[in-house]
Amino acid sequence: MSGTDALSTSNAGSRLTPVKRNPSGKFIGSGQKLMIINLYKSKIAEQPTIKVKEMVKLLSKDTGIGQKTIQTTIADYKNSKPIKSPCRQKIRLTFKEKVDDLERNAIRKKVHDFWFRRQVPSLDKILISVNSDPTLNTYKKTNLYYLLRELNFTYSKRGRNSALIERDDIVLWRTKYIQDIRKYRQEGRTIYYLDETWTNIGDSMEKNWVDKTVKSRRGAFLSGLSTGAPNPTGKAKGLIIVHIGSEEGFVNGGLLVFESKKGSADYHDEINGDSFFDWIKGVIPLLKDNSVIVMDNAHYHSVEAEQCPTISWKKTDIESWLKQKGEVYEKPLNKVGLMNIVNRIKPQFNKYVIDEYVKSKNIVVLRLPPYHCELNPIELAWSSVKRYIKMNNSTFKLPDVKNLVIEGVNQCGPEKWKNFVSHVINEEKRFWDIDFVVEEVMERLGNGVMTITGDTSYSDSNH
Repeated sequence: MSGTDALSTSNAGSRLTPVKRNPSGKFIGSGQKLMIINLYKSKIAEQPTIKVKEMVKLLSKDTGIGQKTIQTTIADYKNSKPIKSPCRQKIRLTFKEKVDDLERNAIRKKVHDFWFRRQVPSLDKILISVNSDPTLNTYKKTNLYYLLRELNFTYSKRGRNSALIERDDIVLWRTKYIQDIRKYRQEGRTIYYLDETWTNIGDSMEKNWVDKTVKSRRGAFLSGLSTGAPNPTGKAKGLIIVHIGSEEGFVNGGLLVFESKKGSADYHDEINGDSFFDWIKGVIPLLKDNSVIVMDNAHYHSVEAEQCPTISWKKTDIESWLKQKGEVYEKPLNKVGLMNIVNRIKPQFNKYVIDEYVKSKNIVVLRLPPYHCELNPIELAWSSVKRYIKMNNSTFKLPDVKNLVIEGVNQCGPEKWKNFVSHVINEEKRFWDIDFVVEEVMERLGNGVMTITGDTSYSDSNH
């Protein structure tokens, strides 16, 4: 029944209007929160055995306030969080913050699909393909252009044609990564995958989980798994989870769970190089000798063992650094010339604290290419863990959700992990194959064997 409809009563002849719904996105104050809590306590006193989900629905119907707000308010009350009115300024996510890594991967796969069909992708073609997919967001042409550029796509000219391809440095990084990990597997070395994630203590199956399979928009998960909706970005309490695993399952003793101070899915700033280094030092003794650790390039994974000069350094400091390294050059030399020498010798000094430490323990670090989380099977494990939490979360209390994290990790055993790794190996093959397909089609374009029509480029002048 809509908010404008009236309810009539036959015996009184009067007209009663239904509870007016609180507009979506509108803040509620401390008075409304207190009302929700009082109604909650009253309902509990009347019906002690009532389920939380049913309670939330009833309170939402009685007050006109959304179920998610009711759920969050009750969770805050149970966790003794002070009742106060929110900041009136609504925090709006930027365009980039609304697009998660899995969505980015799905869009990149759209580009690759064109290449696999031996069709040269253009911005207009990708825009139509993405916007016609109901499981993906809808994009404006300009936003999609910037997103593709962030995903390291560029335009390459062949004769009179141009084509959307990935940057050479990304292709090289990915090629080397796949070569290395295949070599390590052939050598029989145990490969561990580590990562961090975040969960909101207010998460439950209600409205948050959508049953998706390998045919879903992500196309990345095995049958029976679910990504569900993206993690909520509200200010409810959350937990940051760090772990490591292999085909044998999560490593016993490797789990780290702690409360997020921000209460946001943007948790990366809450982990620093020191805290991550302390965790990895505790994990190393739990790993097999001569093993491999796969990780991404988060800033706390990539603390440099020695800081190398940048163009922002003072010229005298750059000269001192080069002298310390034993470099001899013709003087005087300007700053640009000095940086040219720095960049030439930098690779031998640009080492990471983590890499050097694990190397001393006879373990190798292998770093994923940027925006390639589908090559990390722990992403699939996170999906399994979060699904377990959402299915079993009924109290929304921090200690209880911590226990659910542990239980979710324990139920994600070796059998699941083997499936996850097997799926990722297939993804590696797909990436390996796509680079050869792009190379083949681009050569045919350059030789004039094929031509393409329609819009194939997009420059800053277009917007």
